[in-house]
Amino acid sequence: MDKYLKRLCKAILADRFKEKNYRMRRSYYGCDIVTNPVFSTSYDLIGFSASVYDESGLHYCDVRYDWDLNELMIDEMDYRDYFNLRYLDECGIWKTNGEDEFSCYTPNGDEEMFIRLEKPRKKYLQEYIDNFDIDYNVSIWWPNGQKGSGVPFDNMKEHYEDYEEYLKNLQEICDGMPY
Repeated sequence: MDKYLKRLCKAILADRFKEKNYRMRRSYYGCDIVTNPVFSTSYDLIGFSASVYDESGLHYCDVRYDWDLNELMIDEMDYRDYFNLRYLDECGIWKTNGEDEFSCYTPNGDEEMFIRLEKPRKKYLQEYIDNFDIDYNVSIWWPNGQKGSGVPFDNMKEHYEDYEEYLKNLQEICDGMPY
């Protein structure tokens, strides 16, 4: 479904999607769409909304495009954030209850990491990766070079290697993010 949704978003942004042709439910590259005009409070036409249905005919999501603001939203979320969140979730990074917080486990699976991002975008994940201080994070677990309580590793070297692999995996995820 996401590939159809991406195709729809690209067409809308490139002004190739003729929303008036979809006022009645009909197929758009494998999924059904129904559009409705969107008016401002002064009853000026400012854009349209589209209900998108999956192959089985079930409602999948709502897309809204505001011509005045040049704003494309999927289920009340910026389309870039929508696709990035779906991608991050597929990669094992999930959104926590916090507004801008994500969570995942290090490669050994022993440590849950919390990632704060201003928005779920490639730019912000790259900043997190670039600013991650392995020495500082290891020192929290190994005060004065001695194993602290609850340390999931037998030695500091394993802990460093786990963080290095964590950052390598995050970089691959970041490189694969659509926006």
